Amino acid sequence: MSRQTAIRIGALVFQAAILLMIWKGFLHPTRGGLLVLAVGFVAFFLTRESSGKNQGHR
Repeated sequence: MSRQTAIRIGALVFQAAILLMIWKGFLHPTRGGLLVLAVGFVAFFLTRESSGKNQGHR
């Protein structure tokens, strides 16, 4: 499994956990939504950066 795939799967698991916490009432929907967006953005940024570097070396 590549590093990009691991980051994406980890981000999806983290987002699912946050959504479950919102659904169960442990986390405020606004804060949880911001966390989900932040995790998605960080995962996108990390995978985009590494893919750009790989393409540059080829």
